[in-house]
Amino acid sequence: MTNEPIRNRRSSGRITLADVAKAVGVGQITVSRALRTPEMVSEPLRKRIEEAVIELGYVPNFSARQLASAEARNLVIVTSSITSVENTLILSALQKSLSELELQIVILIATQKSWFKELLNHAPQAIAFLNVECPEEVSEWIKNSKIPTVEIGTIKDNPIHLNVGIDSKEAMENMIHFLIKKGYREIGLLSAKQDLQIFKQYLESWHTTLFTKHIDPLMIHHIAEEISFSAGATLLNDALLNWGNIDALVFLSDQLACGALYEALRRHINIPKEIAVASLGGLEVGNISYPRLTTIVIPYEQMGKIAGKQLTTLLKGKRLLSDEMVVKLSTKLVERDST
Repeated sequence: MTNEPIRNRRSSGRITLADVAKAVGVGQITVSRALRTPEMVSEPLRKRIEEAVIELGYVPNFSARQLASAEARNLVIVTSSITSVENTLILSALQKSLSELELQIVILIATQKSWFKELLNHAPQAIAFLNVECPEEVSEWIKNSKIPTVEIGTIKDNPIHLNVGIDSKEAMENMIHFLIKKGYREIGLLSAKQDLQIFKQYLESWHTTLFTKHIDPLMIHHIAEEISFSAGATLLNDALLNWGNIDALVFLSDQLACGALYEALRRHINIPKEIAVASLGGLEVGNISYPRLTTIVIPYEQMGKIAGKQLTTLLKGKRLLSDEMVVKLSTKLVERDST
């Protein structure tokens, strides 16, 4: 196929379909076909086109064409789950904080490889990663495309752009120190479905902190279920069955921990006399559970609010100060009856 004439880049300075076609040495129709119906293009050529898209930071404008408007107004939120209360709190606060911009919110569940193609197809004006790690190749595309992007949940070593969250390693360390000070030595870590990279951050702190205290860090149990009360009940039963001699359990969600408390009540297990239960979250349900839940309070709503304000500033064409690009929020341990 002969190359089609290359049009000048739009006055906005953004990369066009013609730029990608020129870089690959094919026509614009071929590039469009590779992005919209990839099965019609050979794998080697499709790979070259995808690499050029990432390297140049090209953002397809499919949504804009459908809307017959000059620019898409999409905020694309990438997450691994929208069912957890934690993510719902962040999302609600983020949406309220962005209300004046009248953005259309698109949610992508990043559990399959095809989500990046969907991200491209929605021509985002802004992107938010919600408690999920962004793959390296996607980070490269975002940086090259210069799309305002915020990572919400945990503080990253090398954020893509904006970052609002907590130090997850520090939160876990504080919880372990608290339990050890209370006299607990046989401590287990329990979790359900969540982003693997974020789980690894908690896990790293778990191992490091317990090793320094000469306590076995290997009592860890994870299930592939969504975070829920029933999943917490399952985790408690698994822990008691598999570990036997254990005096404290740490859950990576208040929902899971409260599910375990409900199951302990059903089984007439005395909490905390027989086993202590604690978690990371700080959700309202922990204050009305029986017994009331000891937890690390994570400011989910504040995360969403600040992230929304950051994006609003950038989308209005204003600049942020360097210390506003990464916002680390504090956590607080609240001791209640379950420990």
